[in-house]
Formats: sequence, C-alpha cells, structure tokens
Amino acid sequence: MITREATINDWDKLQEFFTRIYRENHPLQNKKFWEWQYGDPNFGQSFICLNDSGKIVGHVGGNFQGGVAWIINVYLDEECRGKGVLGKLYNLARKYYPLAATAANEAGLGLYKNMRWIRYYDLVRYVKINPDFKDENFEFLCKKIEVSIDDLIIKDTHYFQQPSIKGIKLKDGSRAVSQENTGGLRVVDIENLNLLEEETWKIGYLWADYITSWNDLKTKDLEKNGWVLDHKSVIPWRLNPVEQNYFCDITFLSEVPLDKEFIVHRSFSDHGRIGSL
Repeated sequence: MITREATINDWDKLQEFFTRIYRENHPLQNKKFWEWQYGDPNFGQSFICLNDSGKIVGHVGGNFQGGVAWIINVYLDEECRGKGVLGKLYNLARKYYPLAATAANEAGLGLYKNMRWIRYYDLVRYVKINPDFKDENFEFLCKKIEVSIDDLIIKDTHYFQQPSIKGIKLKDGSRAVSQENTGGLRVVDIENLNLLEEETWKIGYLWADYITSWNDLKTKDLEKNGWVLDHKSVIPWRLNPVEQNYFCDITFLSEVPLDKEFIVHRSFSDHGRIGSL
C-alpha cells in the first residue's frame, strides 16, 4: 500500500471513494468543493492510501487554519485497519502543522484517547432570536425568508469562497453566512455586537448564531445581550438538512498543548462548512 498526498489528478478515484463512504450529496463528492477544501496547500491537503490495485482505501484531510492542521474526513477501509496506515497518513499531515481536531465522532474520540491527545472544553454555540418575534415556534423560525443583501456579499477570504455558502459583511465590519433558506444568519466574526444585532434584525433575519471555543471572552457580551446556549433555544445546529432538536456537540482536541489564548474560529476544521456551518 502507498500513502501520499492527493492531487486533483486523483479526482476520479477520490469521487469513487467519497461516494462509497459518505451519504448521498455529501459536499466532498463535488469536485469544486474538494478543490476549495484541499486544492490549495496554503489552506488544506488531502492524504490518501492506495492499495496494490490503485484504489483509494484510506483518507485523512488536513484543514490548515490558525497554525494548526485540523484533522477531518478520516476513513480507512476495515480490511486495512490495524496495519499502521492511519499513523502514516497522520505523519503526512504532521509535516505541515501540529495536529488538532473538532467534531470527532465516538470512534474518533476513542482513537484520540489512545493517541493521548488533549481534550479541551467543547465548543459553545450561542443563539439569539429576533426580539420582534414573540413566537419561538420551530416551524415559524426555521423557514425560508427573503432578504436584500446583494450589496453585502463578500468572497474576499478563502472561507467565504467556499462553494454553496453566501458570505456577507455588515456595516460594522462583522462577517457572517446568510442562511435565509432556514431564516438565520450564522455569524463568523463579531466587531460591534450591538450594531451587528441592529442590522441583522433590520435586514429581516429571524435568528442568529455564533460558535466559538469556551475561552472566547466575547461570550460574556453575548450573554449580556440575551444570547443563549443553543440547547436552550429551538434553533438546531444542523440545518442542511434541518435536524430538529440537534444541538451543538463539538469536541475540541489537540495533539500538543495550545496557547491558552487560542480560540477556535468558525472557519477552523470542518464545523463551519456547508452541511453544518
């Protein structure tokens, strides 16, 4: 078996692999999305294992943000497990940056525990509902709305060039993803919270959310302004497709200690891409 970095020339094999292991319409089955995620080594890289027939049987993705290689899209065919393949793929990612991860599933958590990784506080997601609407009914708040934001659209960073998302910059400089198909604004960067809220409600969004790590002191301002942890709201975390009563449960781990001031941004790892955001 061979382990190496993938390139766009591997696309046919990658598409077959992602179609085989992921649900229908997973974003990685789209060539443009793969190029966005892994096509530029400044932002990410795809590491693959091929068997003797040249078929991809294993994959580890690295999302490069904040001086860290965020490990994502990890999968190894069952017959290849226990042979040191995953370690070789992780070594390829480790050549770029120290390793970290979010959104690990149960199997991933077991793997990282065995690897003696450090587990931090889970990420936190805050939600605020437009105060003009007293009805906090799920069906009323998570519905398609019409908003006029053409003059706010941005694609000036790699994150906002992500296929199928609509990034906007508000007047105060705050940045967010417009998800008007489910009524909300998913905040990425907060500059002035009061002005952000004022414009958000004026545009016509029914709710807004913000996800970050537990040590982000901006959460104090959010709480003062009436934002609540998402499990206290009716707005679910997963909205593409909508999964009612599914709230944020995102673990944050790293292979080596990170600075105590390190804050996990929405653009890090894969918890901020289409499908979750």
